[in-house]
Amino acid sequence: MKIVNFIKTGAFLFIFFALISCSEDGEQGLQGEQGIQGEQGPQGEQGEQGAQGEPGTVNVLYSEWMDQDWNFIDSTTFKSMIVYNDDINDDFLDKGGIILGFFRFQDNVPYQLPYQDFLRNNIRGFSSVHFSDGGGNVRFSIQSTDGTTLTDDEVNGTGASINAQYKYVMIPGGSPITGKSAIQWEQLSYKEVCEALNIPE
Repeated sequence: MKIVNFIKTGAFLFIFFALISCSEDGEQGLQGEQGIQGEQGPQGEQGEQGAQGEPGTVNVLYSEWMDQDWNFIDSTTFKSMIVYNDDINDDFLDKGGIILGFFRFQDNVPYQLPYQDFLRNNIRGFSSVHFSDGGGNVRFSIQSTDGTTLTDDEVNGTGASINAQYKYVMIPGGSPITGKSAIQWEQLSYKEVCEALNIPE
């Protein structure tokens, strides 16, 4: 009887260890050698393009269109208006900053300054002035080229239009615009400058 029980116990232990051995062998089988990497699948379709961001102006400063106001000089043959701006200083100019001036009158057509009107014998000018102890200013002017008195039509224009208005744009140095660093700004029209710098017209 004891022999039978011993045989049963031995058979049970044999089966038990056999099952454990198979289980371990199975697990090891799952961790077999890595196979050869398959070919790369086809590339998926490109996603939709995101919305375009707001246009940048590379720190460009610009004024609104300003009505002419001869607050500096107002003579019969020469008139000038002055606009103060603390950002026009040695630092701005030493770093290669550029300031452009524009004016518009009849039919709101804008022109870059200086602009000479041979028909009316006058020239409209623009200049910037800076001070070592602070900011500076910009100056717009109109001058008779033949010494005669500037008429109201010459100064303001005629027809269905606005009185002459002025605007200036400050382009900082040290911040080249990609692909546009060699632009001759003084030779561009107002529209071309606005397009290059993303300035609303």
